[in-house]
Amino acid sequence: MPDILQDGIAWLHRRRAEHMASPATYVRAGQAGGVTVHVTASQIRCERLDAAGLPVEACAMDFIASAAELAADPEPGDTILFAGRRCEVTALGGEPCWRWTDAGRLARRIHTRDTGEA
Repeated sequence: MPDILQDGIAWLHRRRAEHMASPATYVRAGQAGGVTVHVTASQIRCERLDAAGLPVEACAMDFIASAAELAADPEPGDTILFAGRRCEVTALGGEPCWRWTDAGRLARRIHTRDTGEA
């Protein structure tokens, strides 16, 4: 029997890749060059504690990337070059630096912080 929900998720994943993704360059920490991946970007706000223990609001960029284009798991210190910005892969708010977007593991949501112009 077909898995209707997984089929629907796969269909949505293909539509995202076709209509909501832009090219970016994914660079492994310590390596030159990089690979082109098509990502869907979103800005998120989270609260972190500063050195004094006071809450500070921070902005971060999340990128959704197809697992087929980005075969290896992202690691802290990797970089995504997107729209003239350099975004460093980092853990956010007690979460790892990335997570699967779906049970079928079709795409990864990668947490980053903007570190300046590319």
